[in-house]
Amino acid sequence: MHTFTIVLIILIGLEHVGIMGLELLGSDRLIAKSFNLPLAEVERPHLRTALANQGLYNGFVALSLFLIIFIPGGTLLRGMAIGLLAGIFIIAAYGALTVAKRILWIQGAPALITMVLAMFFL
Repeated sequence: MHTFTIVLIILIGLEHVGIMGLELLGSDRLIAKSFNLPLAEVERPHLRTALANQGLYNGFVALSLFLIIFIPGGTLLRGMAIGLLAGIFIIAAYGALTVAKRILWIQGAPALITMVLAMFFL
């Protein structure tokens, strides 16, 4: 289960790389559809700048997830994994309340499941 939990952490990291790519490089139409935003809003330069900034945050979340897998097993690995995954779940819950409910299932549920596994198997 330890290896399975690490694989899930890597998959969540890859998900955040994808989100980063969408926020930094996605077309206006794709971003509007993905985040349930009006196209006219997405085309505004200030919103695109804010999305790019958010994309960088997602990139650093991914990098953090990738880096923690190199920490030898034990309390530090477990604590870092639980902390990052809890943060992802909280952000997903906020996104579900403010943007689209599906964010809780796309980002939050995998983070919560992996966090529970990390508590027992890392």
